Amino acid sequence: MKPHFRSGFWLFFVVLLFVGLSGNLISAQTRSPKNVQVALRAKWSGTPLLLEAGELLSSQWKDFYWDFTEFWLLKGSEDSGSHTAKDCLRTIVNYGKSLLSKPLASVFEFSLTLRSASPRLVLYRQLAEDSLSSFPLVDYSSASSNEGGFETNDNAKSKKVEPLLLGVNSRAPNGKCCWVDTGAALLFDANELLLWLENPDKATTDTFQQPELFEFDHVHPDSSIGSPIAILYGALGTDCFKEFHNVLVGTARQGKITYVVRPILPSGCESKVGHCGAIGTRDAVNLGGYGVELALKNMEYKAMDDSAVKKGVTLEDPHTEDLSQDVRGFIFSRILERKPELTSEVMAFRDYLLSSTISDTLDVWELKDLGHQTAQRIVHASDPLQSMQEINQNFPSIVSSLSRMKLNDSIKDEIIANQRMIPPGKSLLALNGALINIEDVDLYLLVDMVQQELSLADQFSKMKIPSTNVRKLLSILPPSESNMIRVDFRSTHVHYLNDLEHDIIYKRWSSSINEILMPVFPGQLRYIRKNIYHAVYVLDPASICGLEASY
Repeated sequence: MKPHFRSGFWLFFVVLLFVGLSGNLISAQTRSPKNVQVALRAKWSGTPLLLEAGELLSSQWKDFYWDFTEFWLLKGSEDSGSHTAKDCLRTIVNYGKSLLSKPLASVFEFSLTLRSASPRLVLYRQLAEDSLSSFPLVDYSSASSNEGGFETNDNAKSKKVEPLLLGVNSRAPNGKCCWVDTGAALLFDANELLLWLENPDKATTDTFQQPELFEFDHVHPDSSIGSPIAILYGALGTDCFKEFHNVLVGTARQGKITYVVRPILPSGCESKVGHCGAIGTRDAVNLGGYGVELALKNMEYKAMDDSAVKKGVTLEDPHTEDLSQDVRGFIFSRILERKPELTSEVMAFRDYLLSSTISDTLDVWELKDLGHQTAQRIVHASDPLQSMQEINQNFPSIVSSLSRMKLNDSIKDEIIANQRMIPPGKSLLALNGALINIEDVDLYLLVDMVQQELSLADQFSKMKIPSTNVRKLLSILPPSESNMIRVDFRSTHVHYLNDLEHDIIYKRWSSSINEILMPVFPGQLRYIRKNIYHAVYVLDPASICGLEASY
């Protein structure tokens, strides 16, 4: 029995040891990270990225919304294999980029990342709640017993509608994710819609007011102005949206209705919109463009010997470091191109050269242009932002090499000119020559400004205007009066019929403008040889009208 007892004891000890190690492993995996993550979130619940993409495209051109909708309805089912959020986002971005030019496509992707169209969808939620609160709702199971197939104020059983809470998405009415508001009724089924479309003018009586439309509404381009209005509330990607959309588009093309879409995804319909259509609805929207600084200081001081650089240890990354600059006569970018297998040794040698250039004292004349030399190093770097970071973090080790850099006079002249225009300690931000108030602008407003400039540049490019001329056109300041037409009369194409300054008949007149101040008899004017007032007529002498006007 004794050997069995020992074997059982060792087995029990091994089991305890395994359980202990497993517990430590599990606790290590479930241990929360030590880093601090700070995010500023909106008060409203999340909105679908698919619907936000449609709003961003509509801001470029209203027809882009309908192109994106039709494209997604036709091709969206083919991409049902996109199971991850990253795949869905890539699919949405690719669909949007296919409708835009390359510069605008970049802004579209960045705006979608910022979630800048999310407030617009929250506005549609409020309009949807107002639509539901305008009509008492009934249980959908009893809808078929009503004559006409749709609910009105006279025959509907009243049901209390919960008010829209800030940040909370309203639930789907009676489990329906889509409905059509005609101003006289709410239609929750395609059969009800078809019955109403048989005679929309008769169903919309004078006692009901037409729904109010806004500038941001998505009105189908084939809609007939003045016809009965049908507003579809729903989300792209649901089966009910596709069913309602196909019926309403066909009727709008016949000129019977004005078809309007207000995209919303009621709470509880996330499972019906598909995986890609529900991306972005789980969590609240994070607001970009706001930063929080958390300054931490480690009070533990460690003594380290950094007088010598160990062999094979590099302090800089050759992939991100700007190696095109001269260091003690060496250009390390060329050395690495010739000897890529010695990257570690070459970078260690560069670190040694940088550390050995530290001097206890610098002469006064070496510090005279140090600021200009630093700016020149940053401007001429292949990655200016990375070069600026390197200089800020390692300034004592590279100050000697900066002071020996040959200064370009054009850089110095430009810096001096900028200092004359901008007071010390001030900052200036300009977009194509237009000054922007830094204190009033935020990230979203700045992106909108960039989008407007790129949209205007894209229109110029479509007119086959060269890119160099497009930049000049964007830098032109707009006239003070939008309706004013200006003609440069100094052009050689302008022919004077009466030139006071150069015609011989007026050479005896005084050319001094001060003659206006001299006294004259009442009702008379001084004769001055100056072209003060001009009347420029643009004529086509090859036409009959222009020929008659010239006489």
